[in-house]
Amino acid sequence: QAMLRVVGDLSGKTVYKDWDATIFASLPGQKPKPILRTIGFNAGRLIKQADGSHHWVTREVSYYVDLQTGKIIETWQNPLNGKTVDVVQVANDPVSSKFPKLEAGKFNPFAAFAKFDVRGEVSWMRWDVPLQYPNELKPATNPEESTGETYIASEHFIWFSNTADLQSDTATSTPAHYAWFRTGPWLPWMKMGMTPGQLIYSGNGRKYSSFDELSPQLRAYTLKHFPKYADAPTSFYQPNETSWSYYRKLKEAGTLPGPGDKPAKK
Repeated sequence: QAMLRVVGDLSGKTVYKDWDATIFASLPGQKPKPILRTIGFNAGRLIKQADGSHHWVTREVSYYVDLQTGKIIETWQNPLNGKTVDVVQVANDPVSSKFPKLEAGKFNPFAAFAKFDVRGEVSWMRWDVPLQYPNELKPATNPEESTGETYIASEHFIWFSNTADLQSDTATSTPAHYAWFRTGPWLPWMKMGMTPGQLIYSGNGRKYSSFDELSPQLRAYTLKHFPKYADAPTSFYQPNETSWSYYRKLKEAGTLPGPGDKPAKK
């Protein structure tokens, strides 16, 4: 229950979690180099099931930002290969999961990945998410965009909340801030192919109870280009979308951004 209150709101209301992260390029034998920022948010809703479990239904956007100006960009000169490329923003719908009802003495599927540390006035929950699955973009048909047959990445969160809020018996949602770290392959639109190396994301964010609390730049860009992402889904559906499956669909449909194009709508 404490974990669910940190992640969402037991009442079923939409909660928003934003982020602001610096993206580093890590090449073999070289010091990681900051190349971009990304800002975005997730809109999520907890839906309680008859058996006591919960569906966590969400969608999210993330936009790439120039390191110097702080503005969302549509094109980018890749300093790693010298190519000027069209940016494909993140627009993933859905990004959903299921939380089973946990009972004392029975198997806890989260025990290896999520852990509370209660100390004094502020406590935290660490949540690690290792990822591995077949790459949506195969090297044979996507030589510039694919980093290999298998997608390998990891997401790492540390959530911080007031201990009193975590232990509340009446609150349906716990205010929280968090640190976020990610390792992952080159993004398809960077056109890095199978160049050795990876991306490292270092960011932070917090939880909000309304869309209006997000930054003006996030709100304005979302309402203009991806308006449905201003609220969470109302039901559970799959499969989950990723930046790689989204890119593949745009490419197959012939709607990838090009010179002078606006961001692809979703």
